[in-house]
Amino acid sequence: MTDLNELASPLAGQHAGDLQGALTQLEAEARVELNRICAWWTTQAPAPDSGFYGEISEAGVPDPEAPRSIILITRLLWFFSSAFEATQHEACGRQADRAYRVLLDQFLDPKTQTFIWMVSAGGKPLNARKQTYAQAFGIYALAAYARAKQSPAALACALKIFEQVQTHFMDPIHGGWLEALGPNLEPIDDVRLSARDQNSPKSMNTHLHILEAYTALYETLGHLEPDHPRFAAVRSALETAFDIFNQHIVSPSKDRLGLFFDLDWTSQSSVRSFGHDIEASWLLYEAALSLDTQTILRDAKQAALGLADGARQGLSEHGGLYEEVGQDGHLSRLHVWWIQAEALVGFLNAYAINRDPLFLTSAFDVWDFIKANQIDTQGGEWFELARLDDQTPKAGLMAGPWKCPYHTGRAMMETIRLCQTLRATTP
Repeated sequence: MTDLNELASPLAGQHAGDLQGALTQLEAEARVELNRICAWWTTQAPAPDSGFYGEISEAGVPDPEAPRSIILITRLLWFFSSAFEATQHEACGRQADRAYRVLLDQFLDPKTQTFIWMVSAGGKPLNARKQTYAQAFGIYALAAYARAKQSPAALACALKIFEQVQTHFMDPIHGGWLEALGPNLEPIDDVRLSARDQNSPKSMNTHLHILEAYTALYETLGHLEPDHPRFAAVRSALETAFDIFNQHIVSPSKDRLGLFFDLDWTSQSSVRSFGHDIEASWLLYEAALSLDTQTILRDAKQAALGLADGARQGLSEHGGLYEEVGQDGHLSRLHVWWIQAEALVGFLNAYAINRDPLFLTSAFDVWDFIKANQIDTQGGEWFELARLDDQTPKAGLMAGPWKCPYHTGRAMMETIRLCQTLRATTP
């Protein structure tokens, strides 16, 4: 297999003179990296008990006692399923089957037909709260598995989770989805997704991934069962998710997102997250392409370009994308793995929309940064923080509750797709 170092020449300065050549090279490099990511996760993540390790250190050492999160398992299921569909690598197909079994056996609460948050290394429930974000990733992963493996059972499970989210997690007064419910779907006081989040009843992050999940479910239904009796309901829910995100979460200036909200959509945060801004830019556009109406596409293009342009304000002098501007106005200069992955896709997507060369330059700069600073070319995965960053804020992981191949693997698959589209439409 070709090594990424053999393809590591900088692309940022090449595209002006030979765009076709630069896009061809970027696509080739993305394929190499996708194969590397597949190889690492299919060999390093599986545990001897037919599950997956909850944590793997930056040195590549698994912790067999680490608890296992719903986010890790659903993102593994999504990645292995999507990579199998894209590449037909049998190893990805086998691990998709494994992740599907783990998800249903260890995380699905049969009483509420929703997913719990955390299990022990042995698969026993540790935290049975029902985070809306987790239900969204369950739908997203099951839809991918259903499509990759032509599985009616997985699709039926995704639709059941969808029905539970629509029934129990929606705000019937102000619209949108609540952050979390308790083990028996009862209201709870602390609904935070993580320790660093605000305890607000609604968040950008949850709504972004509801939008993402409903897009995937709608596309999978259209692909596998376009005559399904719930097809119209899924489309309606996706339209609602798009409208809520565009009206309440994208700022009036269209260049950034609000992060946390009260029930009536009053903003509760002034933090600016460059990574979420650029990720939302292309996920909004992806949803609009699925819905395919003139009004929605117009609104999505405006939001995608505005958010991508705003995110460029977070580009570092090294070519990567900084993390965020905090409540106090302080710029976090960390280069976080998932933010670089989303920046590559978001800037490429923005360029595909309007052919502004600034977006193309930003995409190539980010990719050059990733190759030089984010990818562990010796170990096989991506560093949680770039090598040039101060590593003291947190211990790095190669795999963990949030550290999964969802962002990185998806970025490679989307980059391949976008390069093909751009090459086909570029003289």
